Amino acid sequence: MLRAVFRLAVPAVAACATLALAGGVARAADAVPGATSLNPTQVAYLSHCGGCHGIAGVSGPTFVPMLRDSVGSFACTDEGRKYLVQVPGVSMSLIRDDQQLADVMNFVLIDLGGKSTPPGFKPYTAAEVHEWRQHPLSMPDFMANRAHVLERSLAACHRGNNGAAATVK
Repeated sequence: MLRAVFRLAVPAVAACATLALAGGVARAADAVPGATSLNPTQVAYLSHCGGCHGIAGVSGPTFVPMLRDSVGSFACTDEGRKYLVQVPGVSMSLIRDDQQLADVMNFVLIDLGGKSTPPGFKPYTAAEVHEWRQHPLSMPDFMANRAHVLERSLAACHRGNNGAAATVK
């Protein structure tokens, strides 16, 4: 019986080795297109943010804000830009390197924010992230504060270009 198993296994192993050496290893399609070709910034987003905000910035029906095509609205004011870094999930993120966190924030605003991000969006710098994350937001009515910051930022977006997103000053 052992010989029969061995006779069946040897050709299968040889076939797999031949395919691997020839570069013909078959792969299953990505469940999320491009998921196997993520850059380090995207991996950091997925590892530290995607669990709540969703792989593509689409969170479930919870208090966790949707990022896809909406987060960029905060970038119309300096207050909104600062707010996004001071949110506890960002400011106290396990991403301790300020440049890496700036890169993640830029990915969130540019890639996930889509059309909600103003055309003249000024990318976050490590220096901004370093300064702002030292003062995480902590207040009794966090959601009301978020609504006020967003309201002012949306007003600035609309003032900037007849309803289109304004450039960041």
